[in-house]
Amino acid sequence: MADAEKLIALYTLAGERLIELIQSLEEGSYSRRRKEKLLQQVDEILAELTDGSAQSMSELLAEAYKAGSLEASSSMMAQGMADNQVNTVLEPIIHQQAVQAIMDDTFLRILEATDNMSQDAKRRIEEVVRTATERMLTEGVSRRQATKEAVAHMTEQGITGIVAKNGSRIPADKYMNGVVQYNLRKAHVTGAENTIVQNGLDLVYVNYVGITCEYCAKYQGRVYSISGTDQRFPKLEIRPPYHAHCVHSLSAWIEEYQSADEVERMVAISNRPFTDNRTEANIRRYNEIQRDKARKNETRKQWMRYKAVLPNDTPNLRQFASQKVRGTKKYSELQALYRKVNANTKD
Repeated sequence: MADAEKLIALYTLAGERLIELIQSLEEGSYSRRRKEKLLQQVDEILAELTDGSAQSMSELLAEAYKAGSLEASSSMMAQGMADNQVNTVLEPIIHQQAVQAIMDDTFLRILEATDNMSQDAKRRIEEVVRTATERMLTEGVSRRQATKEAVAHMTEQGITGIVAKNGSRIPADKYMNGVVQYNLRKAHVTGAENTIVQNGLDLVYVNYVGITCEYCAKYQGRVYSISGTDQRFPKLEIRPPYHAHCVHSLSAWIEEYQSADEVERMVAISNRPFTDNRTEANIRRYNEIQRDKARKNETRKQWMRYKAVLPNDTPNLRQFASQKVRGTKKYSELQALYRKVNANTKD
């Protein structure tokens, strides 16, 4: 979704602007007044980010909710319901409250991310000044050289968006990408479910995706009863999306338009144990996809390290990744330069 990508780009851009603020410490003399100015600029960048992302997210959630509602209506008609039987009017109070509830949760995530970004950026500014001053006094290194090395070290990683339970720091754009995708899918699913209920239906089908994770495999491809009154099917207690970037959704499952054999088949499938039933081939393919994602993420981290040390010599991420995969001469030269400038840093 192009607009969602633009929203994530706001975090990428804000992270880059914060990194540039830290890098600006290399230029000119240092003073308390200058530090205060930099800290003020951090606040200004993040206030702008918060306002812009909240407005964009509100609009995107409303669009995703409507899309889910329309998809549910189309599914009902595709199964056999007449157009004039399907209520496609979004009842204001119910639907507005549903979207607002998702937006409230999303806004908390936005505030959490920007708060972490602020703390991280300000910590790095303070750390550059402290480290540079300490080395200058204890090791006799020039202020310019000490500051340059401290800045390079402090800009090797993207600005933090969230600190995971294991203590790892997840870059803001990566974290918010998950938040945005999850909540847009949640809005889509909620719009579909509320439209289904609005039309007096109770049974829903969670789509089947062959290449999926162990968790989603337990819940996909089943028919559920929203209310739990139809005891032939499990009650819909755990709804998609099941995690960030989840592609599962739900649609109406209208029994009167199904054959007796299909109803019997779905009753059996829906009541199978809630365990991972993926084929070995699908598991292997899923793991391959995850390894590929991990490699790309490692390349992005490496690019950040190179960009911090060699800002003028390192190409953009796409060019860097391409040169790395192809093992080009330019990539080899960049590696050699990186090792020369920052010999103690792994590449």
